[in-house]
Amino acid sequence: MIKFFRRIRQQLLTENKFSKYLLYAIGEIILVVIGILIALQLNNAKEISKLNESKQNYYNQILVDLDKEVENMNSRVAYLNSNTLAYEEYNNYIETSDLEPNQILKEIFKINRVSRYASFNTNTIQTLESTGDIILMPEHIRNRLLELKRSQESYITVSNGNNAVYLNALMKPVQLGLLRLSTNKPIYKESKINDNIEDIILALEGALGLKYYTEINNAKAINEMLIKVQELKELINLELKNK
Repeated sequence: MIKFFRRIRQQLLTENKFSKYLLYAIGEIILVVIGILIALQLNNAKEISKLNESKQNYYNQILVDLDKEVENMNSRVAYLNSNTLAYEEYNNYIETSDLEPNQILKEIFKINRVSRYASFNTNTIQTLESTGDIILMPEHIRNRLLELKRSQESYITVSNGNNAVYLNALMKPVQLGLLRLSTNKPIYKESKINDNIEDIILALEGALGLKYYTEINNAKAINEMLIKVQELKELINLELKNK
């Protein structure tokens, strides 16, 4: 092809047809420019296609993560609600008059004293941030993703802080002999742990009261996050539908 154009140029110069040569040269330049523009356009189209494919993959992975989070958070809310219900049932029970300390102790042991630390799956969002690919997301989705991540981080900070306060408050009844009483382990000779039952009950009620209000707030915060997750899923599904 190049030899063909070169031959035409040489022929025009040989025949002293300078004006035609000039027009031909300009036409050849225009063809080259058009070729370059077409190549650039094709390259840009390929890049755009790759970016769209990458964005689609991120969308699908985010949806997978969010589905797992919904399952995780619903399970967490059910766990928290079960704990708070047990505490409320205990409070109703102790309104009964003339209860013996051992009766109260038996009832308070029905309350779950375990406090779970929170965690969330933020792998895809972290990948988007660390690679800079977060910019691929439309602004309204990007803002929702970052807002959800901030909510999760705030929840973890507050929840773990409250757990630390609860565990610290739980140390007093433990030191008074809570574990031996709750597990029915034999009390060593001349032990006065039974004399501590009233103090154990009061200290344990105080600790479980902190845990109760923490878990109420935690359940509320998670339910609010579930709404955000559902809204985010709807936005992403809409983006996928429009592609």
